Amino acid sequence: MLALVMLAFTANAQTGSGRVALVGGRVIDGTGNAPMEDATVLISGGTIQAIGAKNAIRIPAGVHKIDVTDRTLMPLLVDDHAHLGQTINGLDPSPDAYTEENIRAQLEHLLAYGVGTIAVMGTDRDLIYELRSEQEAGKLPGAHFYTAGRGFGVKGGAPGGAGAAWDVNRPDTAEEARAEVREVAAHHPSFVKIWVDDSYGRAPKMKPEIYRAIVDEAHRHQLRALAHVYYLDDAKSLLAAGIDGLMHSIRDQPVDPEVIAALKAHNVLYVPTLVRDESTFIYADGPPWLDDPFFRAGVLPAVLDKLQSAAFRQHAASDPDVGKNSDSLRMAEVNLKTLFDAGVRVGFGTDAGMPGRFLGYFEHRELQLMVQSGLTPMQAIVCATRTAAGFLARDIGTLQPGQRANIMVLDANPLDDIRNTEKISAIWRGGNPVKPISPE
Repeated sequence: MLALVMLAFTANAQTGSGRVALVGGRVIDGTGNAPMEDATVLISGGTIQAIGAKNAIRIPAGVHKIDVTDRTLMPLLVDDHAHLGQTINGLDPSPDAYTEENIRAQLEHLLAYGVGTIAVMGTDRDLIYELRSEQEAGKLPGAHFYTAGRGFGVKGGAPGGAGAAWDVNRPDTAEEARAEVREVAAHHPSFVKIWVDDSYGRAPKMKPEIYRAIVDEAHRHQLRALAHVYYLDDAKSLLAAGIDGLMHSIRDQPVDPEVIAALKAHNVLYVPTLVRDESTFIYADGPPWLDDPFFRAGVLPAVLDKLQSAAFRQHAASDPDVGKNSDSLRMAEVNLKTLFDAGVRVGFGTDAGMPGRFLGYFEHRELQLMVQSGLTPMQAIVCATRTAAGFLARDIGTLQPGQRANIMVLDANPLDDIRNTEKISAIWRGGNPVKPISPE
C-alpha cells in the first residue's frame, strides 16, 4: 500500500504537469456500468482525458505510468449531507469549533478517507463564504464543499440539543421567513436548508405556512430548498410545497404510493442518512466498528477511550429514545429499498460532522448500511458517486473523459464486499495525489 502512495507522489514530482496514466486496474466508473478490467485512465490538467481498455489507450510520451494491476479504481465519494466546524475532536460539541483552522483540518481529513465533495447542511456561519473564495482560488486543500449557509429552524425546536447555539434563522412568520431567505440568498449559497422535525413530539414543529414561504422564496432566488424530515405526512406536505430534497429518511411508517409518485414526478433527491440513525442508539452497546482499524486511524486516542468506556455506554443507554431510534433505522432501511426499487432518485449522505458522527469513516459505514438495506454494492456506489454528485456539480462523480480526476485506488474489489472501500491505497483529487488515511 505504501509503495503505491509513494509512487503517486513521485509521479507528480517528476512530471510537474499532472500528466499521469493509471494502468492495468479494474475501473468502477460510477455510472452503474459493468467494471472495466485491465483498463487505463489517462489524466492531464486535473481531468480524465481518456479511459478504456489498456491496449486501446495510447499513452503520449512524457506521461508517467503507474501500474495499478489487481487494484480497483472508483470515484471519490460525495456526501450530500454533512456538517463542518461543530466539534474539534469528532465527539464533543463546542461553540469554539467553527474556526478556519478546524474546518480546513476537517476537509483534509475527509479527503484522506476518500470523500471528495460534501454539502454542508445549514450549520455554516459567514466564515464559510470566505473559505469558499479560497476554495475557488485553489488555495483550500481537502474535500470540495457546497453550502446552505445559515439554515432555517424553529424557536425552541430543531435544530436543538447539542446545536442549541447554532447560528440559524428561526422565523416566527412567513414574512420573516421570506426576508431571512433573501438575506441568505445574498451570499449565493448552493441551496437552502429547513428543519421541520419535532423530536418525537417534544418540540414545536415548523408551521407549514413558514416552510412554504421558505421554499417559495428560495425558488424565487433560483435556490433549491432541502428539508430535514422524519414523518411521512411532513414529507408529503413538503413535496406539495415544492421541496427539492429530503435530506433524511422517512422513518415513522412505510412509504406509500402517494409519496413515491410525488418524489418521482419532481425528481426530488432522497438522502437516507442511515448511519445518522445508527449513531443515535449504537453507542449504548458499543458499535463493532470501534475495533475497525480504518475507524481507529481517524480518531484521537482519548476519544476512542471515551467511546469504549462503560460510563459513555451507560449514558448512551439512558437515552429514553434508544428503542425508538433503533426502530427508526429499521424503517429507514425498509423505505430505502422500496424507494430505490421504485426508481426514486436516491442520493447519499451521512449527517457526519455532528457530535459522535465521524467525518470520513461514516461515509464508508453509510455504504455498508445501504447494502445491508438490500441495495447491491454497485447500486450503493452509484448513489454515493454519480447520483450524489449530480445534485451538486456536473464534472464530478464518475470516471469518464472530461470529469475531474477524483479517484480512489483500492486494494480489493468493493463489488465483492462493500467493506473493501476501506482498503484505500491511493487518492487523486483533481489529478493530484493525496495521502490516504493509514490504518495500522
